[in-house]
Amino acid sequence: MIPSTRPAARTPPRRGGPPALRADQSPRARFRPSREAEARILLLIDAFSRKARGQSRYLEGRVKLAKLDFLLRYPRHLRRVLLSQGVSADKIEQLDPNEAPLDARMMRYRYGPWDPSYYAVLGSLIGRGLVVVAPLGNGFGYRTTNTGADLAANLRADGSFDDINQRLALLRRYLDKSGNTLKSYLYELPEIADAAWHEDLT
Repeated sequence: MIPSTRPAARTPPRRGGPPALRADQSPRARFRPSREAEARILLLIDAFSRKARGQSRYLEGRVKLAKLDFLLRYPRHLRRVLLSQGVSADKIEQLDPNEAPLDARMMRYRYGPWDPSYYAVLGSLIGRGLVVVAPLGNGFGYRTTNTGADLAANLRADGSFDDINQRLALLRRYLDKSGNTLKSYLYELPEIADAAWHEDLT
């Protein structure tokens, strides 16, 4: 489902408001993978699984993946978390606090923000040979294959992904933490801490 170089077309985000509603608003639609979601998750996994000092590394588990994806999709909250961790405002000038979230809104679940489509997205990436999963500690880790890394490089070279690439660079530099640490950062946000289970996050 992933395009070779360009994401699926989407309605531009509306400043200060929620994204345009999709044509299919049924609950079942939330479990379906989209080309945009597959491309974004591929870029996220690749960014956090590139070799360090010649050693392969993995993005450690779905909890960390979901928290990083939430911050990737919600620039307003990414900005707040970075500021709370002491990152100076001049380092994050590109983050617009009024920009609406990417893609569909995530929901509050047991361990914080969650997207029901993750299982389908990850299954598609793994099934297409773009991502591999391996036992890691008490859970699983994800990394891109050579084919997946090549496709991620093509996507990064496409200007359509500039905003995502800039946010990924900030996440790698300042928020390469454990899933539980990221969860604790997010629970400092009232929009998450005060949300009911299965409530859409704003």
